[in-house]
Amino acid sequence: MATIREVPRKVRRFERIGAHTHIKGLGLDENSNAVKIRDGMVGQEKAREAAGLIVKMIQEGKLSGKCIILAGPPGTGKTAIAVAVSRELGANVPFIQMSGSEIYSSER
Repeated sequence: MATIREVPRKVRRFERIGAHTHIKGLGLDENSNAVKIRDGMVGQEKAREAAGLIVKMIQEGKLSGKCIILAGPPGTGKTAIAVAVSRELGANVPFIQMSGSEIYSSER
């Protein structure tokens, strides 16, 4: 039979690790071309280069205050690219993951 013990008062905090914590950026070179494996990103070279253009537009103030919607089938790297865009823009840029059903619903 299991025993019940009191939890010690000195409980350490734990760090939450998500699925995309290894991503540090879009993995682009100085010419905004995607490197095959870089900054935690693998594949999706064309999408990463397109996201690089978005990052550049935001940094130049041409796309501020807008929303970016990434669409596609499950498992194609949408969240990874969104995390990479956030990391490219700096530590003060929050990343908030939402699903499409949170934005659009057939109910009124």
